[in-house]
Amino acid sequence: MNYDDALRNCIFRFVSGSHAYGTERPDSDMDYRGVFIAPLDKAFELFQSSFVGSGTIEQQLKSAIGSIENGLYDKAIEHVKTAMSPEYGDLNLSVGTVHKAGEDEELQELRKFFKLAAESNPNIIEFLWVDRLISVSSKVWEKIRANRGMFLSKKARFTFSGYAHAQLKRIETHRGYLLSPPDHKPTRQEFGLPEQTEIAKENQNAILSLPDKWIQADARDYVRREKQYQAALEKWNDYKKWENERNPARKAMEARWGYDIKHATHLVRLSRMGEEILRDGVVNVYRPDREELRGILRGEWTYDRLIEHATAIDGRLDDLYAKSPLRNKPDHKGISELYKEICQEHYGIKL
Repeated sequence: MNYDDALRNCIFRFVSGSHAYGTERPDSDMDYRGVFIAPLDKAFELFQSSFVGSGTIEQQLKSAIGSIENGLYDKAIEHVKTAMSPEYGDLNLSVGTVHKAGEDEELQELRKFFKLAAESNPNIIEFLWVDRLISVSSKVWEKIRANRGMFLSKKARFTFSGYAHAQLKRIETHRGYLLSPPDHKPTRQEFGLPEQTEIAKENQNAILSLPDKWIQADARDYVRREKQYQAALEKWNDYKKWENERNPARKAMEARWGYDIKHATHLVRLSRMGEEILRDGVVNVYRPDREELRGILRGEWTYDRLIEHATAIDGRLDDLYAKSPLRNKPDHKGISELYKEICQEHYGIKL
């Protein structure tokens, strides 16, 4: 199923990202997101693509070529394996996410959208509270939006903080690259290892998990050194990937401010949205703090201030979680009934 087919069956579409949050800059791209209902015949196709045009196969193979050119052969193998996986390729068993070739546009099929929204996925549940920059809407979407409370739950405490911590991890990792970049690719000799491993990778964890009396000390030490080497190699490969793939504007930004202020903006926004959901039961997409977020993008927050904010997140969220009036889990039964009702009306069938 291609993007044009999905767009013809679209029930909701809007401009997402910084424009939706009110934090856009003059050079900000227009990203589109939305929801569609797969035509009935497509719902019963066995093999079909979920990724079209700019999909994962193409991206992974390009990344594999780049890794080979940089001597990162282990990474190249990973990219090729990913490209061959049905999960990412042309043999996906259901229509899930459809992308527009060459553009930052994607549509979620209704079934997948409901599942992700019920999990309080931060990138998805916000659809239900968007009220600006909407290019496509429908009576079906109005019905879904009218029932959006069924999707909201205390799960937001963990999903939004989880996404925020992922941003923090990227910031800390990249700052480490800036301040203390690895200066060479590690070798097996540095760790006292032979050119080829003597213990199969699948056996290494087993050796470390067994009681000391069952394994010779030198074998255990050998595996530990293998682990240390693999960790150092992974760090080097990640560093080279970051160095080779980041765009010039992001590179200049990190060099100027000493950390990634764009990731920092996402971190602050996500953590505050999590707080608002738990406290008020709403998802504030168009940000009431958008001017402060713009300030972060201008470099007005120091790295230390950001870390202080991030450190306090869990404590605040734990307190709000305990006091929140939200249900612990989404209304799965109600969401299922809503999906069934929409399908019956849309397809004209009795389920």
